Amino acid sequence: MEFMNDMSWVMPLRSEALTLFFTAITNLGYGAFLFIFISVGYYFWRSSTFYQAALLLFLTGAVNILLKDIFQDPRPDLIYRLDGKTGDSYGWPSGHAQMAIVLWGWLALKAERHWLKAFLWTVAGLICISRIYLGVHDVGDVLGGTVLGGITLYLWVRLSALDKLQKAFEELGKPRLILGLFVVQLMCIFAHPVNALVFVSAWMWGMMMGWFVGYYLDGERGVELKGGLLRRVIVSAVGGLMVFGGLIVSGRSLAFADAADGLLAGMAAPYGSGLLYGLLMAYLIPQLFRRTGMSA
Repeated sequence: MEFMNDMSWVMPLRSEALTLFFTAITNLGYGAFLFIFISVGYYFWRSSTFYQAALLLFLTGAVNILLKDIFQDPRPDLIYRLDGKTGDSYGWPSGHAQMAIVLWGWLALKAERHWLKAFLWTVAGLICISRIYLGVHDVGDVLGGTVLGGITLYLWVRLSALDKLQKAFEELGKPRLILGLFVVQLMCIFAHPVNALVFVSAWMWGMMMGWFVGYYLDGERGVELKGGLLRRVIVSAVGGLMVFGGLIVSGRSLAFADAADGLLAGMAAPYGSGLLYGLLMAYLIPQLFRRTGMSA
């Protein structure tokens, strides 16, 4: 299976134009774009679709970080890399590929027009290819992320289609469901190998909880912006800017995690920060829209 790890064939394919193209494409898989895109889609388009898309994204992102640190598969050699944003993270499975299949695949399944479905799946595929072209993942990394993303998406769709599961959750009640989710998250956090990325994982789990709880506190209403198209675009853009500002502030929690005494104290800061960030996106901003008369 030498081809899975071999990167020598990528170099001859590169050109200045392709590098610019795939650099732009790969940015669609980084957190800053994803969180803004998810929130703006939630405010502007179909709230229920993007609510589930966000939960899927946060879930698969946290699982990806956990798997990377368990397997600790090295990335391709530095001589191949054209993307300097990967930091010290490991290679397998590719987070970009895993999240691309989950996010863009979910939106493609929910899209009604065939051309839009094709476009969204194409975006997912190009993001996967970009990671190999830019030399930050080999074929095995991307294939692993693609398969795991596909499995996650399939299971989510199947579970969403089971009315019995939904009824069971309703009978259990949201408080118990939240408590159960928190216990599972703690188990995943403490199963994570102790290094810098455990704090990022805790932040992702916290953000997932904040999004889930925020949607519940908001009465599961979603956002229905008032006015014409231009007004709704502007209001959504303002919401996106607030989400971006919140991301910058929330990211500072990782510095507190490094300075904290003990693993438990260190993880409380990023988890709490992620929780507040999720609440900002799913509860505080929608509430602000309603109180200012921008949303029904």
